Amino acid sequence: MARGNVDILREAYDALNQGDVESALGVLEPDAEWQEHSDLPEAGTYRSRDAIRTFLLGYLESWDEFRQETEELIDSGDRVAVVLRMAAKGKGSGIEVEARYAHLWTLRDGKGVRVDAYADPDAALLALQQPQATR
Repeated sequence: MARGNVDILREAYDALNQGDVESALGVLEPDAEWQEHSDLPEAGTYRSRDAIRTFLLGYLESWDEFRQETEELIDSGDRVAVVLRMAAKGKGSGIEVEARYAHLWTLRDGKGVRVDAYADPDAALLALQQPQATR
């Protein structure tokens, strides 16, 4: 039985929580695009799995502890909204941070071609309802 998009993404987030960044990134096409729509200093567009890896590793490096749990995965055919809750401890500062945000994935044949990251989960859910621009 073929795995669905929700299962593929759930496994990718589980891999990341276990520190397996390469398995988490393996769900992306080599030319995937990541659009960070947040207030992070690193917000912007990352084109290619390698660029996304660099962004992700840099982000993870800022935490002594990092874990994100999938609260909800909403399947809309070739797009899936993933609502996440993060708990992390800042490297050096020891400050504990909790946040809720969402990733809106566009998948083709079980591989991510685009990820839009939103600081506001409601914005991601609204975007999921909008017609998708072709890439």
